[in-house]
Amino acid sequence: MEHPIMVPPPLLLDRDGPAAVVTINRPERLNAVTFAVFARLPALLAEAAELPGVRALVLRGAGTRAFSAGADIGEFAAVRTTPEQAAAYDQAVLAAEAALAGFPMPTIAAVHGYCYGGGGLALACDIRLAARAARFAITPAKLGLVYPLRATKRLVDAVGPSRAKIILMAGAEYDAARALSFGLVDEVFDDAAALDAGVRELTALLASRSAVTQRAVKETIARILDGVSADDESHAALRAAALASPDYAEGVSAFLERRSPRFG
Repeated sequence: MEHPIMVPPPLLLDRDGPAAVVTINRPERLNAVTFAVFARLPALLAEAAELPGVRALVLRGAGTRAFSAGADIGEFAAVRTTPEQAAAYDQAVLAAEAALAGFPMPTIAAVHGYCYGGGGLALACDIRLAARAARFAITPAKLGLVYPLRATKRLVDAVGPSRAKIILMAGAEYDAARALSFGLVDEVFDDAAALDAGVRELTALLASRSAVTQRAVKETIARILDGVSADDESHAALRAAALASPDYAEGVSAFLERRSPRFG
């Protein structure tokens, strides 16, 4: 009797201390992202958000060669040929990115090796940390593509309009040091081991802080980037909810008692 060949899932969900870890698990394809991966990611992130004790999310690629080579162009002829297919594909990409951007806790992209293409998953994370050997490129000009406006806006928000034009029009590769100078990444570590240690240190720090504040910060900054520039009823409600929260009571008590806060 023949045994079936077990194919590992292209997305994995694990725990590492206070962090949920989502891994793009296609190392043989440099973790290139398929339509199925984009379509699966929102539900997987919803699962991650419900894990007990999780206070942050880490997104990474399997293996040592790549965070992700971007969208799997090899499947385009099958899934992205007609206008209808292209629209469905783009919707899946936008939904995956929106699920990352809207995750209720801090999100960190841990980038090693290649971080290519237009999937935009790293840019949809709150924070991007990279190993020094990481390489970055966004390449629509090599394919004759135009990315969705929301995905393009995330790049503009990160690096500014002029640099975004250069990155998108030229499709050039950048090392981690230049990506840091552009604002594509927030911190660079010497190697993969140092990157992993840095990710764990940051997730532990984030887990020790107020989740109420962190959720409000994510929402507030997203609204600022969408053009809101003054306090309004929505922001007043966020602030009022924080004042009424157990986190605020614990934070004030901890300060007065000269101890570290113990947030729930």
